[in-house]
Amino acid sequence: MKKWMILLPMIALAFLASQAFADMDMAAAPKDMGKTMKCEVVDVGCFMKDGMKATGEKHQACAAKCISGGGELALMYKHKLYIPVDSNYHSVRDQFVSQGGTMVTVTGTTMSKGGLNYLVLADQPKAAQ
Repeated sequence: MKKWMILLPMIALAFLASQAFADMDMAAAPKDMGKTMKCEVVDVGCFMKDGMKATGEKHQACAAKCISGGGELALMYKHKLYIPVDSNYHSVRDQFVSQGGTMVTVTGTTMSKGGLNYLVLADQPKAAQ
């Protein structure tokens, strides 16, 4: 019985450690970069303050003004905000500053970790048709 009382916590600890190391693999670049998505370039500050009211055509001028003035941006896909990055997880914000409040078509992979959502881009964004 004493052996099990010592062995069981050790097994649990080993399992938890293996899960932590498995989670670290997510830092590697995603392999499937072929998903094409239509996203809205959203001002994060407006979205945090006003939610979905800070999206769409009625909010386009405000989003463009806020983003070009230095406001943080994100790409909204299926009502979820993503930080656009390259395959090395460096910001690609500059590619979207002039497109605040508009729809863009991008190809890449979505990733979520620690409460953050990333959109790892495979190519340059295009204006949505």
